[in-house]
Amino acid sequence: LKAAGGASGFPMTIATLQLGVGCLWAFFLWGYPDARALPKTTFDDWKKTLLVGFTSAGAHAASVFALSAGAVSFGQIVKAAEPAFAALIGTLFYGSRVSVAKWLCLIPVIGGVVLASLGELDFAWAALFTAAIANVFAAFKANENK
Repeated sequence: LKAAGGASGFPMTIATLQLGVGCLWAFFLWGYPDARALPKTTFDDWKKTLLVGFTSAGAHAASVFALSAGAVSFGQIVKAAEPAFAALIGTLFYGSRVSVAKWLCLIPVIGGVVLASLGELDFAWAALFTAAIANVFAAFKANENK
């Protein structure tokens, strides 16, 4: 990431370019004669995908920023708590019912994140906050995508 300019202050540029290349690739696949048929979408289909697309882009951008704000390993450690964020946001905002067994399965995940974070020598608050924001975006995306 440092070689690509991420540590120098260009994480949003990197994230935007990554998403832009993905969009160009999708247009190429739809435009190439034998690759894929162009999907038939209505305006309602576009409206339904806007929130999922926004949350996906937010999760990606915040993840790239988190990985450039501190050690990549620390950003990945915090991102590993994403299932806990998804369960909590699903319960609080979407009224999802999470079984006791699933809540209990989150204990080793959260415990592992805590243990790994305690041993991380390159702790950065910016990486912690932006990775948590990425987890929130990803949790909303997961719940909206159902």
